[in-house]
Amino acid sequence: MISEVEALDRILAAIEPLPAAFVPVEQAGGLFAAEPSRSSVALPRFDQSAVDGYALRAADAPGTLRLVGAQPAGIARTLSVGRSEAVRIFTGAPLPAGADAVVMQEEVVAGDAGPRVPRTVSAGECIRRRGGDVCEGQELVAAGEPLTPPRIGLLCAAGVTGLLAGRRPRIAIITTGNEVRPCGSALAPGEIHDSNGPMLAAQLTAAADIVGVAHTPDEPSALAKTIQRFAEADAIILSAGVSVGDHDPVHAALRGLKATADFWRIAIKPGKPFLFARHGAQLIFGLPGNPVSTFVTAHLFILPALRRLAGAGLSDCRAFSFPVPLGVAIENPGPRPHYVRAIFRDGVAFPTPLQQSHALSGLAAADLLVRIDSSSTAQAGDTVPAFPINFR
Repeated sequence: MISEVEALDRILAAIEPLPAAFVPVEQAGGLFAAEPSRSSVALPRFDQSAVDGYALRAADAPGTLRLVGAQPAGIARTLSVGRSEAVRIFTGAPLPAGADAVVMQEEVVAGDAGPRVPRTVSAGECIRRRGGDVCEGQELVAAGEPLTPPRIGLLCAAGVTGLLAGRRPRIAIITTGNEVRPCGSALAPGEIHDSNGPMLAAQLTAAADIVGVAHTPDEPSALAKTIQRFAEADAIILSAGVSVGDHDPVHAALRGLKATADFWRIAIKPGKPFLFARHGAQLIFGLPGNPVSTFVTAHLFILPALRRLAGAGLSDCRAFSFPVPLGVAIENPGPRPHYVRAIFRDGVAFPTPLQQSHALSGLAAADLLVRIDSSSTAQAGDTVPAFPINFR
């Protein structure tokens, strides 16, 4: 059994990002840049007004000015401002020659003699200088960075039409269990509905394209055939059957496929029976069958692996966490770190009432996983690492 840190390090070290392709910038949202992208222009491209108002020389205020023209956005009228002159100007419009300040229209008194500025004005006021946001040659996006909506906007503003980006991984999700039936089907005594398959599909769809969700009974040969059906998938996510019980089929199925197991079992709670293997170029992950264990291990290990496959830099792969104070004491007497499901209220974390690994209601109510060290008690007010999971 290995630590959670070693497990994730070994997973990420084994993954090479998928081949990149040129993608139009409008279609690149959610992908990861495969190379740096630099701006060939300055932003703003010219000195411009930050407000609707009047362009003038700061030295001429306070005072009444002579209006010599109007400058809208979208067209450069090559206007100029001389001594005691002003140009009516609008947000985003190019600054007239000679002007070194803009005064908001709400602060100017209009009159027959011309606009009157009743206060002193500082040079540079309400002006966006050329290159004040981005200069020529500046890096807009680094290799491995996520192409977030603001970065897409920045690239478009700089005139970038496309870039190399990693492709989304293709994954298949396979659940196992003789007792598991599709959601909504009639159940015989001892049977349960499949919650893990739909939950994993919903959890992982933001990071991967799901090429199939399947179910097999607890038979190694059936599981092996199902894995082979998804040969085009970059990764296979198995849920349940990964332990070493008499009816757990995963290990035998992988041996039959001659897959290479890297490790199984991680020192965390919930989620100890977790497997990572490779079948040729295909990654195989075996998750525990209890639904909370499935969710927690997918969040901590599968999502980082998928981000790495998609081309994320190592610093952008790992699950995000931030420090949060506890509202009550939480005891973890066990030998493994415990990822406790918690509700986030007014900046404080409170554990949900049910913490058993089968208790989906406690997971569904949670906003965070809070990590409590092994053999320790975190007191109310103590700060612990928190991993956001269900923020609304």
